[in-house]
Amino acid sequence: METDWQKEKIKKLLMSLGILVLVLIIAAFAVYKINANARAYELKQQEKQQYEEERRAALEKEQEEEAKRAEEEALKNLAGRIGFIEGIEYDTGLTPESTEGQVMKVMHEMTHQKVRAERKYGAIPMVEDTVNQVIEIVSASNFTNKEKMLEIVENWKKGRFNIIDSDHNFLWEQQEGLVGRAYGVLSFTEEKEFVREKFPQFVQK
Repeated sequence: METDWQKEKIKKLLMSLGILVLVLIIAAFAVYKINANARAYELKQQEKQQYEEERRAALEKEQEEEAKRAEEEALKNLAGRIGFIEGIEYDTGLTPESTEGQVMKVMHEMTHQKVRAERKYGAIPMVEDTVNQVIEIVSASNFTNKEKMLEIVENWKKGRFNIIDSDHNFLWEQQEGLVGRAYGVLSFTEEKEFVREKFPQFVQK
């Protein structure tokens, strides 16, 4: 028969076990809450990061579209700035079989519209249509000077003519020119006069 002392001991042991179980339950719940909060925070951060990335991508796309619209508008107005009728077409005579020398000759004659030189032999209008014809041929070629030629004509497409006298001289030298080195860029008035003289059919009245 158990003594009172043994009963008391068992009672205390059960109480201790109960407290231990309770502590373990509380600890497990605390760990669960911490993990749950951490997971919730992580998800929130992921959502925030995803939102920022989507927002940044949308902004970049908008900026790209705006830049594209601006470039298209600039190209559209490029001809108008020197008196050309918008949307004119001009056959350069180039074909996929054209040689590097033939393409350079066309490019060389296109530069005459914009450069100062003692002599100029030949003239092809510097307009969007002729520029695109050259880009198409050069892009699909295996020309020795393909990279340089593309660099030049891509600048023209973007309306960058501040060093076109250097472009002229590169093309002129490749063709072993002896007379007619360019020494500057025509002013707006000078270019317009050149256009009126060489391509009167394209000039707005």
